[in-house]
Amino acid sequence: MQNLQFIVAVVVAAALGFLLWRKVQASQQNALNSPPILFGDILPLVGDPQIEPGPTIGTWKLTGQYRGHVFQIQTVIDVLVTRKLPSLWLMVTLPEPQPVSATFDLMMRAAGPSTFSNFDFLDHVVATPSTFPLHAVIRTDDPENLPATEIIAPHLKLFFGPKGKELLISPKGLRVVVQAAQADRARYGVLREANFGAVVIDAELTISCLNTLIDLNTALKESNG
Repeated sequence: MQNLQFIVAVVVAAALGFLLWRKVQASQQNALNSPPILFGDILPLVGDPQIEPGPTIGTWKLTGQYRGHVFQIQTVIDVLVTRKLPSLWLMVTLPEPQPVSATFDLMMRAAGPSTFSNFDFLDHVVATPSTFPLHAVIRTDDPENLPATEIIAPHLKLFFGPKGKELLISPKGLRVVVQAAQADRARYGVLREANFGAVVIDAELTISCLNTLIDLNTALKESNG
């Protein structure tokens, strides 16, 4: 009898765990299942906008033109247990070749693994210049060939605030990652549900990211010319 009760308890626990997992997955998808709403404030800003699903459930990628450049604007859901709350990251990429041979990766508050970045796989940590934001950590694959500090420093305004997370400079292009939203604290605390509500990506924040990448792109190419 006791064995039967134990088996029943295990089955019930497994079923409840599965239902909770499905609920979390559904909440992530439903919170972000309307890209015209998600990107609604951004769409008027870019030319020839194209939206497609991102690499994971509930994420989306917008490709479009801004100031003569083609950008990729992508959402990334981060539910790592090391985070206080799940985050919705906005990843803005300028996929244009850069006149650099080394990868420069600046990460703010690098307290744990980053699912959206290869930051943790870069071999070298370099000293953070005094003109850079507090709590910035810099990693690279080639510390001898990094872009000059004075080229990068004027383009770090986003990272002096709470939203800025990552700046990536690589031979293949440039990227900025900022926080678009955090999960509802009460729901996550009780149900472990990563619910971001009716998210609309902030247009002003996105424009700041786009302009930062364009200005940095110009500075890097002028310094090499």
